[in-house]
Amino acid sequence: MYRADTNHPRLRKIESPEHLQHIQQAVESGDSDIFAQGPTSSSIDAAVAPVPGSDAIGHFRRWAVSGETSTLRANAVSILGFLPGRENADVVVSVLETDAVVRRLCLASEVSRLTQCAWDVALAVADDPAGAPEPRRLATKLAKEAVDPKDTEARWCAGYLLQRMAVVLGPES
Repeated sequence: MYRADTNHPRLRKIESPEHLQHIQQAVESGDSDIFAQGPTSSSIDAAVAPVPGSDAIGHFRRWAVSGETSTLRANAVSILGFLPGRENADVVVSVLETDAVVRRLCLASEVSRLTQCAWDVALAVADDPAGAPEPRRLATKLAKEAVDPKDTEARWCAGYLLQRMAVVLGPES
């Protein structure tokens, strides 16, 4: 499934098959470096999410909750959002509800990915969803994300943003 990437200046992408193999080995061994350097692209998330072993899943859960940087925590939340199981979903929801910095990054990532707006605009929408440019267009895309059974993070972020955008959406004229 194709998912657009965020428009972040430090977006991390897969550079080669060897790079992908390195990323997968790093995850299994507990090396968080790639996930701490910048937001990961959808290609990295899609390549890592379907195949982690139980050790890697444990690493992502730990990184999401207590990773050294907000970038690491946000990337771990994004990967966990794609993984099945209630325990993974519970970690995602807990982090998004309690870690304001990660919540802001995840909300901005969702806005940037859906609208392809600049990162600074996405951050502004994360801070004030009611001030989103073209709010109806964004709301339409968020409504689709809100029912995505394969992405806990996207569902949570969509619900959060839609609730806070309701004041400007109101009934159609």
